[in-house]
Amino acid sequence: MASSASSRETDLLVLGGGIAGMLLAERASAAGREVLILERGLLPARGEDAGQARPLPFNAPPSAGRARGDYYFAPVYAVGGSTSHFFGNLPRLHPAHLEARAFGGADRRWPLPYAELEPYYLQAEARLRVTGDSERTPFRGRFAYPLPPHRLSPMDRASAEIFGAEHVLPVPCARPSRPVDECPACCGSNRCMHCPIDSKITALNTVHPALGKQVEIATGLLVREIRCEGRRAVEVRALDARGETRLFRGREVVVACNGVDSPLLLLASPSVPRHSALGRFYMDHASFRVAVHGSGLDARPGYGDSAQTGMVTTFFERLAADLPVSMLGEVKGADLAMDAGGGDRESVFSQVLQDAAASRHATGPDFRDRFRELWRSTLLFNFMLETQPLASNTLTLREVTAAGQPLPQFRLELPSYLPAAEAAVEARIRARLPKAEVRVIRRTQSLQHWLGATRYGPTPETGCVDRDLRYYGVDNLFVLSASVFPSSSSANPTLTLAALSLRLGDTLSATGVARA
Repeated sequence: MASSASSRETDLLVLGGGIAGMLLAERASAAGREVLILERGLLPARGEDAGQARPLPFNAPPSAGRARGDYYFAPVYAVGGSTSHFFGNLPRLHPAHLEARAFGGADRRWPLPYAELEPYYLQAEARLRVTGDSERTPFRGRFAYPLPPHRLSPMDRASAEIFGAEHVLPVPCARPSRPVDECPACCGSNRCMHCPIDSKITALNTVHPALGKQVEIATGLLVREIRCEGRRAVEVRALDARGETRLFRGREVVVACNGVDSPLLLLASPSVPRHSALGRFYMDHASFRVAVHGSGLDARPGYGDSAQTGMVTTFFERLAADLPVSMLGEVKGADLAMDAGGGDRESVFSQVLQDAAASRHATGPDFRDRFRELWRSTLLFNFMLETQPLASNTLTLREVTAAGQPLPQFRLELPSYLPAAEAAVEARIRARLPKAEVRVIRRTQSLQHWLGATRYGPTPETGCVDRDLRYYGVDNLFVLSASVFPSSSSANPTLTLAALSLRLGDTLSATGVARA
């Protein structure tokens, strides 16, 4: 349920009402713990675009980065968090990515081996009703997706002729392949950022209804400070929409904001220990898009059961023996069927027009036939590149607005090995299609995967949290955010964060039973 809040004490205090906070609350509440969630946004009305609903004074859009050309940060401040606006791809991290040693940066090894995380991956996939293929997977392990995969699209099958069928697999996703509970099957409209039929699985339409009256969600509260005394977090201070301060206390406190606002809150809290890793080693997935013209393959852009149905795993474990970073590809056929001006369609469309005009018959029916032929064989890929945890990539508190909103300052460079990654993809495509035109049409620093600024580390000198997500130096303070990732891998982070949420729920449930 959602409500306005009053000052109070509770057993487990969770700061953030997104997928991480909700899954944790559900697990801990089922074990008998009293849970209160503080959320800075509001509960969206059914069908409302949560990403556009920012009526509170401290929830203004913090960045106009795309307009300025700066690093782009666009969080969703509402109950349900970023799942209301995410694309819905939910791959696991490759097991090798939990064990990778340092490469040009800090140690990338996770304190959790894959075998320990795998049971929670299975639970998260079941709870979020992930659509996927349990037989065709990018690595060995236990998989039991609750919904069958979408059919591979014509562009996926064309991609398999380039990269090999073993490396073009159905992408696990939150877009249902058939109706499940109250969610219809994916409509395939490619409007996933705000699903027009509420088909995409989100925190709001999956976990939130199950919380019922067992978990209270106090909305419209911006947490300003966590106050610590000795080794304990003793008080949380929050600001309501009227500018009044509310005080909360919990036997345990969990920071479950997004990967930027979690470290910002810790940085803004003077009594929280200031570890050397706090705000450093920030990561986001760099990416680049590759368009292929004149492939001669039957790609048929825009045909498919969902916005994206296939992923390219050729470089998912690593790029090369001498370049041990990973890269995961997305087959983006639906982007070429968007409305005019949408995505990269215009850039690709213009190039195909030029190619058609350059042919011997540049007018009349011959031109139209040539254009149709070229367009039918056009392919588009997006490759997500693992970013190294570098101390020089930082997230700091730039300022606090008059309304109390903390604003971030980013320092993040594109990976130095980006050209090598692009060359590896282009070489693979040209080896199979020597006459095709292969072009990198866009590069970006951000896929809005905010990672690393409160990283795992074996000691307080190397990280901010231990293997159980406990903040070093504060016995009852935990951080549940993608900001704890010590490496970025090249996989979307939401499923791994969900798995960590369930694991922390078990940890805190055991703690609660022991202390009861």
